[in-house]
Amino acid sequence: MAISAEILTSFQKIDEAYIDSLLKKEIEANNKKIVVLDDDPTGVQTVHDISVYTNWDKDSIRQGFEEENNLFYVLTNSRGFTEEQTTKAHHEIAEVVDEVARETGKEYIFISRSDSTLRGHYPLETQLLKADYEKNTGKTIDGEIMCPFFKEGGRFTIDNAHYVKYGEELVPANETEFAKDKTFGYQSSDLCEYIEEKTKGQYPAKSVTYITLKELREQQIDRIMEKLMKVQGFGKVVVNAVDYYDLKVFTIALYRAMSRGKNFMFRTAAALVKVMGGVSDK
Repeated sequence: MAISAEILTSFQKIDEAYIDSLLKKEIEANNKKIVVLDDDPTGVQTVHDISVYTNWDKDSIRQGFEEENNLFYVLTNSRGFTEEQTTKAHHEIAEVVDEVARETGKEYIFISRSDSTLRGHYPLETQLLKADYEKNTGKTIDGEIMCPFFKEGGRFTIDNAHYVKYGEELVPANETEFAKDKTFGYQSSDLCEYIEEKTKGQYPAKSVTYITLKELREQQIDRIMEKLMKVQGFGKVVVNAVDYYDLKVFTIALYRAMSRGKNFMFRTAAALVKVMGGVSDK
C-alpha cells in the first residue's frame, strides 16, 4: 500500500557535523581497496573522480589497485547477461582481483552494485563472489549487507519495506512495474521476505538482521556494531534508510565491525558505495 512521502521528513534529525567527523576517521583507517562490480552503466551516477574500468584484464585491475582512491568500479553490465555469462564473468573478476591484491600487498572488499528497484542476478552474483573470495583469501565472509536505498532516484527503505517515490507518494517496490520484470521479477517489497523469496528459503525472513531508522537516527553506533558483530554464516543484513546520513551512521558502525575482524559482502544500490568511499557531493 502506498504511503505519503511526508514520512521522509518525519524522522529525528541527526547531528551531521559529528557524524561526518566520525565517518572521516573510519574511512581514513580503512586500508582495504573497495572493488565495485557494477551490473549496468548507471551505477556511477552518484560519484565523481572515480575510475570505471570496462574490462577486467590484469592491467586494468592493477591500475585500480595502484590508484590513490580507495575504490574503483568494474563495469560488468551483467544485468544484461544470462546466468551462465555472469557466472563466468564473476569467476574471472574474482580471480584477477585476488591475483593483483596479492602482488600489490593489499586487502580488498567486493561490492556488488545493482538496481535500486531490486532487479538483477541475486543471490547468484554475491554467492559467486563470496565463494571465490573465501577460496582465494582463506577468510570467511560473515554476512551480506542489503542496501537498495538511492535518494536521487526516490528509492527508500522504511521498516524493512522498500519504496519507489512517485510524485507525493511512496509505492511499495513490489507494486511497481519493476517487480513485474520478466527476468528478475519478485513478489515482496519487505526486504527480509525478498531475501527469503530469492534464496528459495535458504535465508528465512526471520533470520535476517535489520538496522532500524530509530537506531540510525538515535546514532546508536555501538548497538549497530554489536548487531553486525553477531552476524555469521553469510547471514543477511537489511539497512533501512531515507537519507544519506542514515548510511553514514551505519557505515561508521560497519567499519568498526570490520576493524574488529568481521568480513562482509555487499549488494547495494549506488548510495552506499558513495558513503563507504567518502565521495563528496558535487
